[in-house]
Amino acid sequence: MNLKVVLPPVIIVVLGLGAISSVQNTGFREHIESTLTESAQGALSAAGIDAVVAFSGRDADVTAPSDAVALEAAEVVGGVTGVRTAAAYGPDGLVGAEAEPAEAEAAGPAEPAEEETGTEAAPEPTDEATAAPEATEATSDGETEAEEEPKREPTREEREEAQEDLVEIPNITFVTDSAELTEHGRKVVRKAAEVLAEHPEVEVRIEGHTDSVGTDEHNQELSERRAEKVVDELVHQGVERDRLTWKGFGESDPLVVPRTFDDLEKNRRVEFDVTN
Repeated sequence: MNLKVVLPPVIIVVLGLGAISSVQNTGFREHIESTLTESAQGALSAAGIDAVVAFSGRDADVTAPSDAVALEAAEVVGGVTGVRTAAAYGPDGLVGAEAEPAEAEAAGPAEPAEEETGTEAAPEPTDEATAAPEATEATSDGETEAEEEPKREPTREEREEAQEDLVEIPNITFVTDSAELTEHGRKVVRKAAEVLAEHPEVEVRIEGHTDSVGTDEHNQELSERRAEKVVDELVHQGVERDRLTWKGFGESDPLVVPRTFDDLEKNRRVEFDVTN
């Protein structure tokens, strides 16, 4: 009889402590992501749309079997209260991704200006016009010779400076249990490409790490795919592939001893290691 009296308060206390611990460990951001995911999936179900939503903070990645469905689903998710952005992903990746290189298009008009300058120079006197091809050939030869020259090895100071800049880059995030970059993850990779462009002499190894949830084999394979994905995205952003290598460490090299959900999040990471 005493057990029946004592047991309910004990259960309530235990559940209360568990709830407090969960909130502390998961953090406010993960709570927002969970809430928004539930709301977004509910909105999609109500609209009769078959799509999957993953959140990074308030930014959503919406994946669907076709581009048209993905766009429709992203529009529905974008209308959910609290959602900041909603990116649509079809079978071939981000829908409308070809529209991103706006900066390259903006820089395009500079080339016709150079062609116009060359056109104006053509009617000049014969002697000068004859000298122009020689200058062009000399420039062409110089470029050929420069390409054949061995690559300069970076100094220790240059390597250290590059490593410091790379360490400052935020952690790259992925869709849960996959090698698909989140919208935030793609932005961070673009930042990494900018840093590598500022240090063209160095070579870098991209290292993938996971938390300890799941089997060793699964985490090892996942870390390798994530590291390789970052390399591919860096090359897409203009970084020379021969400057990059990658390796997956799975859960074998944790940043901290995993005692909380925050610790698990810290151990899920991609690191840049300057190798030369």
